[in-house]
Amino acid sequence: MKETKAPLYANIAYASDVIRLAQNENPYGVSPKVIEAIHKNMNSVSLYPEVVLTELKNNLAELNQVSSELITVSAGSCSMIELLTFRLVKEGENIVIPEITFIAFKLCADIHQREYRLAKMENYAISLKNILAQCDNKTRLIFLANPNNPTGTIFTHNEIIEFLKQVPKETYVVLDEAYFEYVDNKDYPDYQTIIKQFDNVIILRSFSKIYGMAGLRVGYCIAKKSVVEDIDKNRIPFTITTLSNYAALEAIKDTDHVNFCVARNAEGRELLVNGLTKLGYNVIPSQSNFVYIYFSSSEERDVLYNKLFENKIIVRKMETFGDGNSLRISIGKTEENQKIMECLLK
Repeated sequence: MKETKAPLYANIAYASDVIRLAQNENPYGVSPKVIEAIHKNMNSVSLYPEVVLTELKNNLAELNQVSSELITVSAGSCSMIELLTFRLVKEGENIVIPEITFIAFKLCADIHQREYRLAKMENYAISLKNILAQCDNKTRLIFLANPNNPTGTIFTHNEIIEFLKQVPKETYVVLDEAYFEYVDNKDYPDYQTIIKQFDNVIILRSFSKIYGMAGLRVGYCIAKKSVVEDIDKNRIPFTITTLSNYAALEAIKDTDHVNFCVARNAEGRELLVNGLTKLGYNVIPSQSNFVYIYFSSSEERDVLYNKLFENKIIVRKMETFGDGNSLRISIGKTEENQKIMECLLK
């Protein structure tokens, strides 16, 4: 199989015999109710979509037990990250992010020509102490993915509370929780407590992962009213398509599908972490829908990458994330996870 290059990552064609485990996509796809909603509303694609998205905001407010005034919707988390960078960081100010984390944080800073500072990791986990050490009186945004993409690690509720107490009120802390549904650690931060206690916290959520809607581009943030109002007033309209809106409305209703995906992911995660560890690989315990493996060199990493690639299993090299000696493997369906282990046992 030939590898083809695309911006930021190697993207393999959607061939039926290729196992795509590079993009952290939900292998079980969307809820059947989402498919039904898309088919039902196909004739509406000739009409402009809603701008305010009142029904979706209200439903998300109910889901998250907050006021709808604290929610705004975007075309995926990446769009919201770009909007926050654009609106909250002025020329001469800076952004602080972990050294190995979601590439959109760096990308959006570069697009808007804003300085970003990298904080060293500790054992492939975000160090909140090192984040603070990089901040100064010109720091306006701190981006923290929790679970962190690509390492799958988390910081706990008590850790983030103590961290937030030390962050100046004029510095916004963005907690990107795109993968939070997959977490089973009981010490994971309670966002409701956090947003009530700290006005400078912004929570990001995504429909791309647990809801399986990566191709439809829907995300949202929970923030104080003034931030939401500023974002809504200073962006172009019609960024959420009509079908994406209908799909999101149905996705959040189908809790059975969400619970199914969470359960299957936990099983696959355990299989891969335990299996790869027994084979001698350096695997970071994950709280997400992927596992992270680090190596002593890129050559050693490529041995595993190439072996999987030859068996039409596509995983992700981590250069663009900040680590040239590691791989991230998305958790697939049961048979896909088993195929990984079978390939490596040959």
